[in-house]
Amino acid sequence: MNIVVCGGGTAGWIAAYMLVTAHPGRHNVTVIESTEIGIVGAGEGSTGALTNVIKGYYMKPPSDEKTFMSKTNATYKYGINHVNWGKEKGSYFAPLDGSFTKQLSPNLGFNHVVATYGGKKAYLSSEIGQAYELGKMGATNYSYHFDAFKVGAYFKECLEDNPNITHIDSKILDVIVSSSGNIEKLYLEDEKEVSGDFFIDCTGFSRLLMTKLGVGWHSYKKYLPVDRGMPFLLDYENDQVDIKPMTTAHALSAGWMWQIPLQNRMGCGYVYNSDFISEEGAQAEIEKLLKRKITPIRHLKFESGRLESLWKNNCMATGLAGAFNEPLEATSIHSTIYQITTFIFNHLTDSVETTLTEENIQGYNREMRDLYDGYKDFLNVHYQGGRDDTEFWRHMNSEETQTDFVKEILVRVKSKIPTSFNFESDSYSFLWNWVLAGLGLITPELAKKELEMFNMEEDAKHRYDTFSNGITGFIESRRSSIPDFALRANHLTYHGPDKTFY
Repeated sequence: MNIVVCGGGTAGWIAAYMLVTAHPGRHNVTVIESTEIGIVGAGEGSTGALTNVIKGYYMKPPSDEKTFMSKTNATYKYGINHVNWGKEKGSYFAPLDGSFTKQLSPNLGFNHVVATYGGKKAYLSSEIGQAYELGKMGATNYSYHFDAFKVGAYFKECLEDNPNITHIDSKILDVIVSSSGNIEKLYLEDEKEVSGDFFIDCTGFSRLLMTKLGVGWHSYKKYLPVDRGMPFLLDYENDQVDIKPMTTAHALSAGWMWQIPLQNRMGCGYVYNSDFISEEGAQAEIEKLLKRKITPIRHLKFESGRLESLWKNNCMATGLAGAFNEPLEATSIHSTIYQITTFIFNHLTDSVETTLTEENIQGYNREMRDLYDGYKDFLNVHYQGGRDDTEFWRHMNSEETQTDFVKEILVRVKSKIPTSFNFESDSYSFLWNWVLAGLGLITPELAKKELEMFNMEEDAKHRYDTFSNGITGFIESRRSSIPDFALRANHLTYHGPDKTFY
């Protein structure tokens, strides 16, 4: 088939790479992007889904990990440190992986740690959490922090010599839809026309193709009301910097600030609700917190939500064009990869006719609606820590802003700790408990009570002790397989002002 990817950036070039690499020689892909328009580039972190692409778990890897990290200024990411999200303030660390007993009910390792050390130490029941506690690299599950502007360029460069890729640098002026409802062709600048069998909308918030097809927007604004983003950059001030392998999400008066360490700088931003603070007020709050002046890259306006259908007729939307759940938990690139792999391996065939079946389209849309609606619930629960010191936080802790599923979970954690059986998909359900424990909603008393109920206190302790005692040696052995470059990128010695690592 002839597949046209509209829009470059991270979503467009990842989609193009995966399409031509998964089925070599079967599809021709044309990427249309305008270098004049540029990309949003506000996000600089992802999940293990990107690691899987770089390491070739889905298909042939684009290059080795060292090359990717070098070209994108990447560092390792173990998880997210949440600061001041609860009523008691303080912080909690949520690793990217789950407890070593996450598939059990009750979750013995998690329960033992919470009962013994408290909810803010829940991470000790995971491999990443143990590495985090030890202050060492070596966990097998990790993701990356990176320069978002450079990730798309990296995948674009990996496709330079691919005979099945055509790149056009131009703006889309019009989308022509046939009487059947399918996209027939695109009119570009310089009187160019591009036809195709299938189109992928990666045009960001403009959603050029899906808007032309009349696809509506399903808003999450009621539950995720932050609607502004103020990204900015911070240079490292000292000659030597301890670069931690974690994103920081710092809750503020009307939203939260992200801080992401790269090899050469920090990528930061304030995500907030414009009903409670102005652009000028947001910048002033950041500068007061950081005790330094900042220069915002831009002021982004957005509405959290998804398209009513992410695939209509011969067009599919991904990246910001398909959905945006706000930057918390870095779901954007993760969901782009999930969408494309699902499409490639479960829905894409050799022909247009067998791809564009009603059953195919409905099945895909059902799965993607469930995916994004699940993210909505997961992100919403982050705001339920009882913080009430500003008007924004009082609004967020009202029942009005809680999703139905979050309401169910908040009732459940008063008597039972959620397990994978409480979620329609357990692919990321284990992440909920890091948040619930970190916010104090899963208490040590509840964790202990569950173990006593099943008479598993000793079993849980034995399992945890065995895990904890063995993990140090495992992490040390893993360190030998981590490239020196990656260790340097996360372990310490940044030397300014030439911005190199030694």
